[in-house]
Formats: sequence, structure tokens, C-alpha cells
Amino acid sequence: MICGVFIMTAHLPNLIMVDIFSKAGKTIGYLDWALMQFPYLGMFVLTQWWVRYHFKTKGIEIAGGHSKIQKMHKDLGPMSRGEWTLLLLFAAIALLFAMGKGSPIYQLHSLQLGIIGLIGMLVLFTPGLFPFKWKEVQDRTMWGTFLLLGGAITMTAAMSKSGLAAFLADIAHGWVVGQPWWMVLLTLMLATHVIRIGMLSNVAAIAMLAPIIFALAPRLDLHDVALTLLVCDTDTYAYLLPTQITAAVIAYGSETFSTEDYAKAGWVCILIAVAYGILIMAPWYAILGMPVWDPSAPWPFAK
Repeated sequence: MICGVFIMTAHLPNLIMVDIFSKAGKTIGYLDWALMQFPYLGMFVLTQWWVRYHFKTKGIEIAGGHSKIQKMHKDLGPMSRGEWTLLLLFAAIALLFAMGKGSPIYQLHSLQLGIIGLIGMLVLFTPGLFPFKWKEVQDRTMWGTFLLLGGAITMTAAMSKSGLAAFLADIAHGWVVGQPWWMVLLTLMLATHVIRIGMLSNVAAIAMLAPIIFALAPRLDLHDVALTLLVCDTDTYAYLLPTQITAAVIAYGSETFSTEDYAKAGWVCILIAVAYGILIMAPWYAILGMPVWDPSAPWPFAK
């Protein structure tokens, strides 16, 4: 969950927020996003330390683990022509993502990320290039993910254009008006986690919350992009109940821990995320030119 926030295309809520920002004229490139979000990787160290401490796993080893992995790797055999081709295709798509419009490395093109992804899929399904058949792809594809993302993006657009986001932002405005920026962040972050209880999908949660937070920022005289990122990124780390995140549902299915175990470890992880957002990420955004307390700051990235 932490690493997913760092890579734009690795976490569906990232794309929802990028879409909202771009429609407001604030475009964020693939590498711009990575630069903005990479300090979150440091939070992994803190949460990992806490979880290991809480469950007292220091010094526990899995006997034969390394040798088992090495054997599995050996059993795979040498890479086939199709596997090398697939690796080259993924590398090419990654480079195209990184060298888009406004790239600090080199601007190779001005295509949107979605167009690049479609080009990659067209190459991927070129007849005869790879050994797999369409039936194999169809059986192994989670089609619901595409419908979920498409529906979420449509939902955010509808909330913005219908005025619902602005209406809900006006209601939330009364909770935090007159408070300093850090208290606004703290209040919204904690309120977000209360709202998130019982919601399984991060995509649905961000689709609902991001337009509201983005519309609320001008009313509080705060930077809209910085505020939305800080609140919605923290929303990703919803660790009170296993049912709040799909990955946690899968882990809970292993029947190796109880809901109580999860909550005891999770509430501290949430506090770590909230503190990290206010103490580390907010100052980092300010260094990059997006101080949450200054809505008039010029947009630091290329348009």
C-alpha cells in the first residue's frame, strides 16, 4: 500500500486524483508524481518496525525459505524468447511513461499515460508475437477492475459537474474553518478514517472524497493539490478493519490473525501515517513549491 502511492500507475486512486488535478489545469507527469511521493517510502520503515515490534517477530526465521526460493527460480529454467520480448515491452512502456510531456529527463512525446498504455496493449496482443492465446488472457483478467476504475472516474466527474462536491465541501467547511493548516489536516485525516470504516474499496473512497477535498481547499485558503494529496494519501492507509482494504481481506483469508490483532497493530499504523503526512510530506510539498498553506503558489510543474 505504501509503495503503491509512490508509482502513479501502481495505485488506482492516484489516477483519480491526477485526473481531477489535470482538469483544473494542474498537470502532473509520471516522474513529477514519483518526485512528489517518494518520501512516503520512508514510512514503510516506521510501520514495518512497529508491526515487527507489536507481533514480536524479531529473530524469527522461516527454515529453508531461501533455498526454496532458489529452487523455484531454478525450476523456471532459462528465459524464453516470449519472456524476453515481454520484458523489453514493459521496459519500453516504462520509458515512455517517464519521458512524457514535461519530463525532467527528456521529453520524447506528449501523449497521455492512457494512450501509452493502449499502445502497449496493442503490441502485447499482436498475433504471433507471444505464445499465449486470447482465451488465456481472458480467463486470467480481472475485468471488474476496469469497470471499477471507469465507474470511479465517472463518479468523480459527476460529483464535480453536478455541484455535489461543492455542496459537501460547504458542509465540511464548518468543521475546520478558522483553524491553522495543520489542524485542518489533522481533522480531515482523522474524519476520513471514520468515513472509511466499512468501505472495502480504496478506489470508491477516493472517488468520493477527492473531489470534496479539492473543492474544500479554496474555501479554507489552502493549496488544493497539496491538501487533496495529503488527506487522500492518508486515506489509503486505513488499517482499523481488514475489510477496509482489498489486500487486507486477502491476508485475513489466511486465518493467521484475528480482527482484534489487526486493529491493535493497525491503529498505530494510521497514527504513523497521519503524523508522517503533517510532519514530513507537508514540508516536502512546500519545498517542491506546493505549500499547503499558500494557495497562490505558482504551479511548479510544466503544463
